[in-house]
Amino acid sequence: MMESIDRRTFLGAIPLTAAALGCGGGGAEAGADVSEDDAPSGGADRAALLPAVGVQLYTLRDAITEDLDAVLASLVEIGYAEVELFQLHGLTPGEMRAKLDAAGLRAASSHYGLPALREDLARHVEGALEIGQELMVVPSIDGAERSPDGLARVAEDFNRIAETVREAGMRFGYHNHDWEFRPFDDGTVPMEMLLDRTDPALVDWQMDIFWTVHGGADPLEALETRSGRVTSAHVKDRTVDGQMVDVGDGVIDFAEVLSAARGHGLLHAFVEHDAPGDAVRSVRRSYEHLSGIGVVS
Repeated sequence: MMESIDRRTFLGAIPLTAAALGCGGGGAEAGADVSEDDAPSGGADRAALLPAVGVQLYTLRDAITEDLDAVLASLVEIGYAEVELFQLHGLTPGEMRAKLDAAGLRAASSHYGLPALREDLARHVEGALEIGQELMVVPSIDGAERSPDGLARVAEDFNRIAETVREAGMRFGYHNHDWEFRPFDDGTVPMEMLLDRTDPALVDWQMDIFWTVHGGADPLEALETRSGRVTSAHVKDRTVDGQMVDVGDGVIDFAEVLSAARGHGLLHAFVEHDAPGDAVRSVRRSYEHLSGIGVVS
């Protein structure tokens, strides 16, 4: 495991290519901020920062093709209580709900392609409700729409979709990668544009902590300036040279970041690794690290 380094040193080691996210468009009230002095510093002798930590099942996609039930059972054995879906693996929403219930898990969220929501929003909302979700999240934006004009259209669709999702009793959000923090030729920062043009009462930000750092942004500054927008997060670690690793094997201080996020409205955190060598071992090691620093019991 790499030795942890302080936040200033870490952020100084990556290319800060994006301006700090703007202060406008803050979300709803989300509780008192948590200072750095209040952040968990490790150990199970304190109350857990989060009631539960989930896992994005994309991490385990290869194992799922062999035996979904075995994967779900292994997650419960590790200690996970929640998952985030990225597809239904050939099942109906009801069948997926039955498998999750049998394993003792709940799907708090799922990812949906924007074209699918544009085409048949009602069906996907109905399925999400049947599964028992709280969140519906768009995980990416097509390259053809990654322009100021394209994102303006996307923002309009996000507001429209989110209104329907809220009426159904759920929340809607967008999950970032790194390109959103790199300015267009006109100086516009894509993530700023999306947050500024969407209703903070409707559209949440699912912060992928790895990709936020990789894009040159400071998660702590973003949480402060966009308080209330980050209701869920993807938790995956990064080395100084930009490699994605299991949580605890990199240099991101998750005790500090997740403590701040909790103070600014975080409801769900999902462990993820885009390309793990051994997926079950990866999510186990990540959970053990988060438990060891007091994020989860």
